[in-house]
Amino acid sequence: MKDSQEHVAAFEMVMNLYGQPGPIMAKLFATTLTGKAQEWFTNLPRGSIESYEQLVQKFNFHFASKMKQNRSATHLFNIRQREEETLKNFMGRFNNETLEVQELRNYMIVSILIHGLRKGPFISVLARDPPGDVEQLMALAQKYIDEEEMNAMKDSERRERGHTYR
Repeated sequence: MKDSQEHVAAFEMVMNLYGQPGPIMAKLFATTLTGKAQEWFTNLPRGSIESYEQLVQKFNFHFASKMKQNRSATHLFNIRQREEETLKNFMGRFNNETLEVQELRNYMIVSILIHGLRKGPFISVLARDPPGDVEQLMALAQKYIDEEEMNAMKDSERRERGHTYR
């Protein structure tokens, strides 16, 4: 279980579809638990839960340390493209990290991205003509990823030809 509140929200969405009342929800909730959460529920003292709301409150309180923590934008400044890392791999890591930051503005993403990228043509284009939104940024990044992959393929073919004819 990654996040107790996420689990509860998904459960309630399904229950609302079926129009289930609270007492039934409390009983059905236990059937959605696995691992440590199921163990926690099984070990609750008999009669200690009087309502679905109380069950959710205890559940969220008990698993509060497992909740996803939103990160600040300053965390993203620590993400740097490694010396031999491809643009594709770096952008994948960068995108995953940005998902954990709330209210991230486009200009911030571009500035932080420029800070983390190695010197090269992609960073030059970003600095000269920053994209207007995240979709444009990702489309631009994809063009440079495609170019990088094509160049790597050509370099590999050249190396192979060099070994074959020697």
